[in-house]
Amino acid sequence: MIFNQKYELSATQKAWLGVIAFLVISGWFFYSISGVLLPFVLAFVFAYFLHPAVQALQKKRLSRTWATSVILTIFVIAVLSVLLIVLPILQSQVFALFSKVPMIADGIKQHIQFLIAYAKEAISPEQLSNISDMVSQTISSVLKSFANGTLQILTGGIVFFNLVSMLMITPIVLFYVLRDWDGVENQISDLIPPQKKGSVMPLLREINTTLSGFIRGQSLVCLLLGLFYGIGLSVIGLESGLLVGMLAGILSFIPYFGFLTGLILSVILAISTHASLGLWIGMGVVFILGQILEGYILTPKLVGDKVGLHPVWVIFALFAGGALCGFVGVLIAVPVAAVIGVFVRHILKWYYATSLYKGKK
Repeated sequence: MIFNQKYELSATQKAWLGVIAFLVISGWFFYSISGVLLPFVLAFVFAYFLHPAVQALQKKRLSRTWATSVILTIFVIAVLSVLLIVLPILQSQVFALFSKVPMIADGIKQHIQFLIAYAKEAISPEQLSNISDMVSQTISSVLKSFANGTLQILTGGIVFFNLVSMLMITPIVLFYVLRDWDGVENQISDLIPPQKKGSVMPLLREINTTLSGFIRGQSLVCLLLGLFYGIGLSVIGLESGLLVGMLAGILSFIPYFGFLTGLILSVILAISTHASLGLWIGMGVVFILGQILEGYILTPKLVGDKVGLHPVWVIFALFAGGALCGFVGVLIAVPVAAVIGVFVRHILKWYYATSLYKGKK
């Protein structure tokens, strides 16, 4: 009987089962400690940026340790300099924006009343007054809750302690990741059986290209868009324009979300401050040029098709990562999805070459 036959796993099948078990256990482990992973995730992200610079110094006959030390020192000084310049400006705009929350709510209420006025024939004055008051109270409470929550984040002692801890731990982890980069690559290569390197190494190189393409390319896209939107909105005279623009740039790693967020916030601020026609036209020009810059110049040049993910899957990955691991999950969602995409493409390539797909016996 076929059920009485003993089925022995081959060495390759056992190896694959071991790899799958290792990945499952590792995923569960990292999920359980996701709350402390942020400094390590940031260190690996920065390492992808700085590794080419360290390699360039190595070619100048500097040791890996000295090259890492020099590049890391320059990087830390540059980051601190930017933070010292930009953070006070952003902080002042945040507090200025929150101080105007009642005025913004009142401005929105006036425009809503103007729109509802067209429906006076169908709505009684009492109902119109109740709707207006309800809308005004809702907008005001939402804006005040957002303002209070953000102020607590900015001034909270625990958050400040966590931020300081992250700023201290991340450079240390980054130093060791950069210094030992080549050693880790060699160790991974040594783990691959010699007879399998011809098929596995191209896969690993494609994964590395995909990760570097997203991390380096998309981060530069977000940074440049943030600068463009921030400077553009400030030049045309929008209140808190730098804050809105930088936020729109940072959120641009989610397809269309950064653009829509910046546009909605800009419209709310323009409505609440009774902006002139010139400001409205300027806003339209800034956001249209921003979309052209992102879609036709920055993303094709800096990211291209290296990630190979449809925008719908990117959005799904971000929401799934956020639901599973919070902010850390959002940071690693697209790189993880991109790596999975590489495996899926190779599996499909193998499938298309099988007799099952071709219909051959």
